[in-house]
Amino acid sequence: MPSISPEVISHSLSISPAYKPVRQKRRSYDAERYEAMHTEVDKLKTIGFIQEATYPIWLANSVMVRKSKDG
Repeated sequence: MPSISPEVISHSLSISPAYKPVRQKRRSYDAERYEAMHTEVDKLKTIGFIQEATYPIWLANSVMVRKSKDG
């Protein structure tokens, strides 16, 4: 979102360096969901809305939720 300052919309996680990283089990998705996730992430990365981040302790897996057609 070009009109909003990164200082307003950016955040960081306060993580204690005393904790070791824990890798979560990789979830498997069907081909339709995987393709939808991949397309959406690529689109957001291309326009600069998101960027890759590394967190040393935890990060939740993606959860796909289908939007309702009502709006």
